[in-house]
Amino acid sequence: MDTEKNIKSIYVLLVFGILFAFGCAAIALVQPVSTSANILNIIFIVAQAGIGLATLLIAKKVTKKFFHFFMGLLYLSWSLIYLITYIFFSFALHEMWPLLGVSAGLLWFVAGKWKYKVLKFGYLIPSITLFGMGCWYSFFSFGLIKLSFRTVAITLGPLFMLLIAVFLICFFFLQQKHKELVFSDEETGVFADEEASFKADEDDE
Repeated sequence: MDTEKNIKSIYVLLVFGILFAFGCAAIALVQPVSTSANILNIIFIVAQAGIGLATLLIAKKVTKKFFHFFMGLLYLSWSLIYLITYIFFSFALHEMWPLLGVSAGLLWFVAGKWKYKVLKFGYLIPSITLFGMGCWYSFFSFGLIKLSFRTVAITLGPLFMLLIAVFLICFFFLQQKHKELVFSDEETGVFADEEASFKADEDDE
């Protein structure tokens, strides 16, 4: 019963985490100058960090699920990114948003490694894609490369995806010669263990 309550509570935490993330984004987009709005944003950020930490602990100790662990890490890291950029650097949302993709890519890899203990294509590909896209767009959002976002999205976005495809193809051929680099997936996907666990819980009920 306690495990079932923890599983239900973790989804409640995930929903509130999403709401706090949207709240932070909305305040950042409006760019309020009032002290009360600034304090509200910081409260949202700290609350989301708490939700991330709680989700992380429940996932690690109770549910053992990849998605729960990943979302806990994501909420915690996004809160830290928001807090650091908001307080110390005063970056606007349109400048710092690619950092969210960078952290998502890194944490997808970390969560997958924690769950499966081996390197698997099922989470390696989205991890590389998210991390690479975040780094790519950071060059333009922080003004390191002087181009408008419209130009980047229309012309350089597809170019980046092409570069990712070339990288994955090269990595595939490299892995053919060095089998130890990647453990081949035995499941149909990265969430196969999650689905199997969920079905097992239903059968127990």
